[in-house]
Amino acid sequence: MNKLVLLTVAASIMTSSAFAAAVPVTKISDGSTKIQADYAFAQRVSKGGGTNNDGYGVSLEHDFSDKTAVQYSYDKINAKNGDIKDHQLALVYKLHPNVNVYGAGTAIRTHDTDLGYQAGVIGHVPLTDKINGFAKAGFGNDIKQTYQVGAQYEVKPNVDLNVYYGYDKFSVDSNDKTSKGLHAGVGYTF
Repeated sequence: MNKLVLLTVAASIMTSSAFAAAVPVTKISDGSTKIQADYAFAQRVSKGGGTNNDGYGVSLEHDFSDKTAVQYSYDKINAKNGDIKDHQLALVYKLHPNVNVYGAGTAIRTHDTDLGYQAGVIGHVPLTDKINGFAKAGFGNDIKQTYQVGAQYEVKPNVDLNVYYGYDKFSVDSNDKTSKGLHAGVGYTF
């Protein structure tokens, strides 16, 4: 049943637009803080950006209660036709044990900088005792559209490894670009 829910959420994301690329907030517990870092490899960037681009992302999450968290994230893709930099600040609320909703503001810089907003849903479900699958979808203005599907592996109760596929469409000052590819990283909760 849990796998069916995750596959349904993933299929929904593939057919819609979403926003924000960083490992999404899945577990929310009162007072904890989490830092994450990931590496983006073999990214394909449109409009002369080429293939096999790399990049990185970092995020900091703090849980204010067992239902509310805030996450700041920064992502950068090193593309041949100009770097893509993305700052985002999101407020996340646990609606159901497997569903979080969020609202966020974002600043995207390609050649110029533009500001935007998003609202969306994060679905997450345990696939095994140590693996948690997730999918994220969001809606808002058009400066950035994204979808993500991935998984987190719990190495220890406070350390996890993650991998996800992301697709981003950036529209800054009428300069549209897309970036898609795999990301992998690590998270530490304290």
